[in-house]
Amino acid sequence: MKRDVRFLRRSASGSVLIVGGGAIAVATWVSGDRALAWVVGAFYVVAAVIVTLWSRGRGDVAAILRVDGDERQRGMDRDATAITGLAMALAAIVGAVVQLARTGDPGAYGLLCVVGGVSYAVSLTFLRRRR
Repeated sequence: MKRDVRFLRRSASGSVLIVGGGAIAVATWVSGDRALAWVVGAFYVVAAVIVTLWSRGRGDVAAILRVDGDERQRGMDRDATAITGLAMALAAIVGAVVQLARTGDPGAYGLLCVVGGVSYAVSLTFLRRRR
């Protein structure tokens, strides 16, 4: 039982890459670009193998990749996720402003801004009630 849990933890990040990459490869295939679909699929399989092998290591990143870190490592992961979210939000806002100036419509960037703002408000409300 304990060995199965360790295997699942070590393969978690690789599995996410396989599923997500598979979805991207299928979408690329459906769009008609068969060669790119094969390249994308192969890239994600190789990335999943590398991440799975890396997660067997002993460092902080390996512990985070295998979803098995201590409090400090989980804090690092949380902080890195927050910084990533801020960078993506900034990119969406800048994109919406540029798109708005060029076409008068914020386009997909505006949608990303709305999704980010709503998810932040809902998350903040949920976390406030929980704590």
